[in-house]
Amino acid sequence: MTSGAATEVTEVEIFDAELVENGAVVPAAVAAPEAPTYAVTRHTVLGPGELPPRADEPTQFTEIDFKVPEGVKRRLNERGARNTRVNRDSSRTRFEQWCASQGRVARPTTTTANVAAYFGHLMEKGKGDGSKYSPDTLLAYNARIVSWYAKGERPDGSLIREMIEDYRLEEYIPAGGEPEKSAGLTLKYLVKVLAAIDETTRIGRRDAAMLVLQYGMLYRSVEVTNLLVRHVRLDTDGVWVWTAKSKTRRKGKGRWRFIRDRVDLRIVARVRAWLADLRELFEPTEHDQNPAGGEPAYQPNKPLFRALTTLGNLKRRANATVRGRFLTGRAVNEMVKARAAAAGIALINGLKVTSHSLRAGPNTDMAEAEVPLAERNEAGDWHRDSTLADDRYNRPDGSIDISKRDPLDAVPLFGRAQAADR
Repeated sequence: MTSGAATEVTEVEIFDAELVENGAVVPAAVAAPEAPTYAVTRHTVLGPGELPPRADEPTQFTEIDFKVPEGVKRRLNERGARNTRVNRDSSRTRFEQWCASQGRVARPTTTTANVAAYFGHLMEKGKGDGSKYSPDTLLAYNARIVSWYAKGERPDGSLIREMIEDYRLEEYIPAGGEPEKSAGLTLKYLVKVLAAIDETTRIGRRDAAMLVLQYGMLYRSVEVTNLLVRHVRLDTDGVWVWTAKSKTRRKGKGRWRFIRDRVDLRIVARVRAWLADLRELFEPTEHDQNPAGGEPAYQPNKPLFRALTTLGNLKRRANATVRGRFLTGRAVNEMVKARAAAAGIALINGLKVTSHSLRAGPNTDMAEAEVPLAERNEAGDWHRDSTLADDRYNRPDGSIDISKRDPLDAVPLFGRAQAADR
């Protein structure tokens, strides 16, 4: 290049290279890229040609992805039926407290030995009143405690279950600890209970209607208390009753079932009388127990059966935070026991009459009348796989059974013994 000559600039490509002894230039060695790593678990499902997510890819989550509204958080915390939730939490709390008192670890994980030691303690010590824990109660405790831990970190519940079954056979049954069953309030006894009720009072009419409905539907106490006004429809020859859910159909569809009227139950007259009372009742206020023109009690989505004062007005339920306007199953149980005692039949064959007697009673009546097991199971809404249940007649869409088939039709009026005397 000469001085003053125009300088020509050209673009050149710059690349990594190195010199060797003979002056030759060769490209520099390039390190091989690292093989990618993938996030794969036993639950990963891939389609043809699809690669799993890269383990080194940063997540795109921000703070909002971990937050939910207050109402959603409350629903998550309170998931499950209230009774189930309370029982579950109390069982876990007692286990945690016992572990702490023994210097054992309950959370965030625990051992099978800790759980076994706890149940051994319950079996040996028993309840506070000196009675033994029933094996079924211990099995329920075991399920609640074991399920407290994440899958893969749970103690071996099967070992505890075997321990409990040994306890049942070797300690509980020999000690006479089998729980007492409720009596069956069969029709011949139920008519005596109904005859002893003063149905000139509003409380009497409510209780009589509740008793015949519970008997006709083979209801558990909580199921009769959950009935809404719109769940009962009077027909010319019986009553249609809608069960939204039951113990064995928590997530299934509801169903209508027909109870035919009978001269011994007089179910239509009794339900009609209570509905007439309900139309006359208004929600109490602070200053008036039954304010005329106030909020009516007879509304489709309100409870069918209500708590009443001695004068027959609605009780104030402002402090009833658990069930609100609905009666509790315990209240129904106390009513049944009181009505049976007033009729002089608190005991039947040595067994106590309870609200569960209105489930065992009609099943016994139908069995004596040779109603097939499948029909009795359908009437009582027992689980189809149990020895007491078979949903053969349940309509998949929850529609009304237009045949009006009622298995109680086979039971003689006033019960077998009285029917023979008439």
